[in-house]
Amino acid sequence: MECIEAILTRRSCRKFKSQEVESEKIKTMLECAIFSPSPANKQPWDFIVATNPDYNHLLKEASDEAKKKLVERSGWKWMPKFKIDFITEAPVLIVVIGDPTRNGAEQFLDVPSQGYQQACSAAIQNMLLAAHSQGLSTLWLSLFEKSDVRRIFNISQDKDPIAIICVGYPDVIGDAPPRKGLETKVTYLD
Repeated sequence: MECIEAILTRRSCRKFKSQEVESEKIKTMLECAIFSPSPANKQPWDFIVATNPDYNHLLKEASDEAKKKLVERSGWKWMPKFKIDFITEAPVLIVVIGDPTRNGAEQFLDVPSQGYQQACSAAIQNMLLAAHSQGLSTLWLSLFEKSDVRRIFNISQDKDPIAIICVGYPDVIGDAPPRKGLETKVTYLD
C-alpha cells in the first residue's frame, strides 16, 4: 500500500474481530512509531503493549466513568449514545506515554509548547498508518482520565499517558466521515 493511499483510506475501527494479532505486526507498528520526528531528537515516547483482556476490562470501566463526566459536562446530545465496547474487543492495546522532561528547544521560548506531546502524536499517526498497511485497524482512544490509566498500567506520576491505541482486525469499518474542503481550511500567502 502506498503512503498516500494509506493516509486517505485509513479509518477508525469500533468493531474488532477476536482474531489474535501477530506480534511481528505489532513490532512493525512500534518500529514505525520510533522513526517519528521529535524536537531535538529527544524521542519522548514510551509504549506499553497489553494483550491480556483484563486490561481492556479495567480500561472500559474507567472510560465508562470518564464518559459519564463528559455527558454531564459537555451537553453533547450524541455522547450518551456513543458506544465504547470496542475497548473490550480490541486484542491489543498500545499505551503511548510521553515524557515531559524530553522537550526540545521550544521549552525555552516565551510561550513554550509541549513538543513531547506533538512528537507522541506523530508516533501515533505512524502506528495507525503502519497498522492499516498491514491489514489491521486501530482506534486512537483519549476517553480516559490520565490518573486511571496511570493506575491501570502502572505508569509513574512524572509520565504523561497521551493516548491508547486499540489494535485488531476489523469486523466492521465505517465510511469516511465528511471532511471540510481545503478552501475552508487553507490560506495561501504570496
